[in-house]
Amino acid sequence: MNRKRLRTNQTATIIVFIVILLSTGLLHFVFPEQDVSVDEGRKLRHFPSLNVENARNGKQAALIEGWFSDQFPFRSSLIKAGRSWRKTAFPNLNKDGLQIIPINHDLTGEDEPDTPEETDPGVEPVEPPDVDPSNTEQPQPSGSGIPPQTTAPSDAPKPPPIDDGEVKTTKVGIVIMKDRAMERYYGNESKLKAYAERLNRLADGLPGGTQLYSLVVPTAIELFAPEAYHSGYSSQKDCIGIIRGALASNVRSVNAYDNLILNRDQYIYYRTDHHWTGLGAYYAYRAFCESAGWSPVPLANMEHYTLEGTYLGSLYRATKEAVLKNNPDTTEGWRPVVDSYKATAWDKAEMTSSYQIRLNDERIKGSNSYLHYSGGDRALLKIETSHSSGRKILIVKDSFGNAFVPYLANHYDEIYVVDPRYYVRSLKNLVSENGITDVLILNYMFGTSNATWLKGFDQIAK
Repeated sequence: MNRKRLRTNQTATIIVFIVILLSTGLLHFVFPEQDVSVDEGRKLRHFPSLNVENARNGKQAALIEGWFSDQFPFRSSLIKAGRSWRKTAFPNLNKDGLQIIPINHDLTGEDEPDTPEETDPGVEPVEPPDVDPSNTEQPQPSGSGIPPQTTAPSDAPKPPPIDDGEVKTTKVGIVIMKDRAMERYYGNESKLKAYAERLNRLADGLPGGTQLYSLVVPTAIELFAPEAYHSGYSSQKDCIGIIRGALASNVRSVNAYDNLILNRDQYIYYRTDHHWTGLGAYYAYRAFCESAGWSPVPLANMEHYTLEGTYLGSLYRATKEAVLKNNPDTTEGWRPVVDSYKATAWDKAEMTSSYQIRLNDERIKGSNSYLHYSGGDRALLKIETSHSSGRKILIVKDSFGNAFVPYLANHYDEIYVVDPRYYVRSLKNLVSENGITDVLILNYMFGTSNATWLKGFDQIAK
């Protein structure tokens, strides 16, 4: 009797398992595929095209697995249920207010999700040595010729102190300290130098008289987290130094780092998003003016405005943490000093249609607040101003450039803004055909190793 009951139970378990398995697989084909995860703020993977080459090298299985994970039935509800269960089961897990949350790092929605063919835009795939936050002698990027960070001379400006605290460490993920979320960063020396070489090659191919500038933006963790999070391989100061050291003499490096760290007691980075604020972009603009020979327009001379304080950005969408939701960001900006301008945008690579936009458009609010500076990422934005300086600029950028662009309208006659993920035409032709005098390459630290951005850049920089 016991054996018969055991067989019955085993048979029932197997049948239930098979029914659940088949039902889940069937629902994958019954439910329409979703293009975007609103909660995570990123594009979702679709079923990949099948080909023999991917089947041979093993990529096909990984691509299908990625599709299955992204399009899993009731995925969003299951993720929310899992987060609620974690908070209920472990109410004291983060009693000190610091959390480290592993994530995909595809935060922006600007790139296709991570596949074997594309490096994830938010994390460096090469694993450096472990960093022990209790060790004061952290490893430094080798062979860079850049010494470890040292105390500044007594007469040098000192940055505001960091609000320190007990920290934990991990190799990937988002660090949450109090009400601020920040991405972990690790550098890779060979890729940093390769990024610089790309700029060197472009500079050599530009028309005579055109000046190329490089501006690399540090992320919030470099400025606001304790030392363990920006030492050794995590030191963005040293990693920016590696790029600067590898640039040719005909490329000018913009030192935005110092201006940002000296003003880190101000609201220069969002707390719930990975971007800088309009004020952070302003301090980088001041550094650019110093390199480019402009006198920066003081903040007091530009019209200031503030959007409603309800912005919840990419880092909130990736974590859904209550401490971020309860402390949304405020978006503010400053309008450039210019009598008039005309801004024309082309979204798609084929550039068959265009439309007019406003800079510093206060109508764009809520979850899209960051887009109000100069819109989102697109193939090309052309801004024609009433200035007559005789200078025109091309800015090749990632999304950090969107908050930076309006300040250029303080000076240049024409501004051309290109995102290599969408623009497919020759940069050199764009420069020569429009008489562009200055070219600025602006990327944040993760962008210097973003495979999608670099692949596009390589195509248009030939």
